[in-house]
Amino acid sequence: MPEGMMPPDMNENGDTTELPNNQNRENFGGGMGGSMGSDDVSLIYTDDNYDSYSNIFDNAKTDITDEDKDRLIQALKNINENVDIENSVDVDEVIRYFVVHNFVLNFDSYTGSMIHNYYLYESDGQLSMIPWDYNLAFGGFQSAADATSLVNYPIDSPVSGGTIDSRPMLAWIFNNEEYTQMYHEYFNEFITEVFDSGVFSEMIDSVKEIISPYVEADPTKFCTYDEFLTGIDTLKEFCLLRAESISGQLDGTIGSTSEEQQDKENFVDASDISISDMGSMNNSMGGGRGGMMNNDFSGEGGDFSMREQQPSSEDSSSNMQVSNTADINSSGETNEVPPTEIPTESSTGEEFPNNANGNMMPGNRGNMNFSMDNQFSESTSQTRSNDIILIIVTILVLTAGLAFAFIFKRR
Repeated sequence: MPEGMMPPDMNENGDTTELPNNQNRENFGGGMGGSMGSDDVSLIYTDDNYDSYSNIFDNAKTDITDEDKDRLIQALKNINENVDIENSVDVDEVIRYFVVHNFVLNFDSYTGSMIHNYYLYESDGQLSMIPWDYNLAFGGFQSAADATSLVNYPIDSPVSGGTIDSRPMLAWIFNNEEYTQMYHEYFNEFITEVFDSGVFSEMIDSVKEIISPYVEADPTKFCTYDEFLTGIDTLKEFCLLRAESISGQLDGTIGSTSEEQQDKENFVDASDISISDMGSMNNSMGGGRGGMMNNDFSGEGGDFSMREQQPSSEDSSSNMQVSNTADINSSGETNEVPPTEIPTESSTGEEFPNNANGNMMPGNRGNMNFSMDNQFSESTSQTRSNDIILIIVTILVLTAGLAFAFIFKRR
């Protein structure tokens, strides 16, 4: 993670504010800055020594005291020993978090082999997780090629590159029948209210219509306009098929664990989908539906293969970097787009706000600006290797709205 990179706190109006230090509410870095895959980042209880959790405490986003540390360690101990769960975890929010998380198949995360990319929040001894870094969801991590395996990925074996027991923040859900039932009920609620109702299709079609003129006119976009349209349509189809498979997993017609999925007879067929059409780790789009698949990506959730990719050294050093260089040309200057190409106000006459680089963008409600040190290359190809593809940003806008609305919905 680049030095100094952290999202600002936001109040209920979406404004960035500096929250007061409350000793009973702490935001810990968790998997955001520590050693990926270490025991403390995996949220495994080791002992009561503070040094055993240095990757968490050293990356805390608020000032913390020894009392804060004691509360967090005690919560981790309870979760690992599967005791006093109600007082150690925000049960409702964490289950909702994993419902949406396991739907979008983000393996560059706590449930993936690298075990990172999350924020850990503690309040009065209760832990919850804050979503972070979902640009490689929907099979984007290591460029998954088998769309059918992804669409049918088992919701009750969601860990890749490990076991459920190796992820204590998830394991407690499956160690208790009541919590597992809640997990299934929330999954059913999510599928019914968002997908079966048509809300998702209406939303993605609406957003596509709104942003398409901007994408088509953008001289700095990272894909062709046709690739953008294909990416949106592929995302829509993928999510609808994923929802269909999960409905089958919930009613028992499709296996919901890796063991049950040895029988693939009732799998939802997604062979017509090319995962790379939604973007990939090296920011490329498009490609075939098959090809050589050399990397095994295995875990309790089953095995599927990845196309072999060797990221550049620049990519590997800035994997989690969120960049705002889309409007910078190869000489490091800001591109000026003629007003006739991109509208300057909405249909209601509302003037679009400017982004950090001075370019107009349609709406900034709910945006979180990240502070970091951007490095611009003299080469356009090098610049693009550090940037997030426009289509991935579009995917996140759609998914984040659905995910956060569902996660923090109060009954």
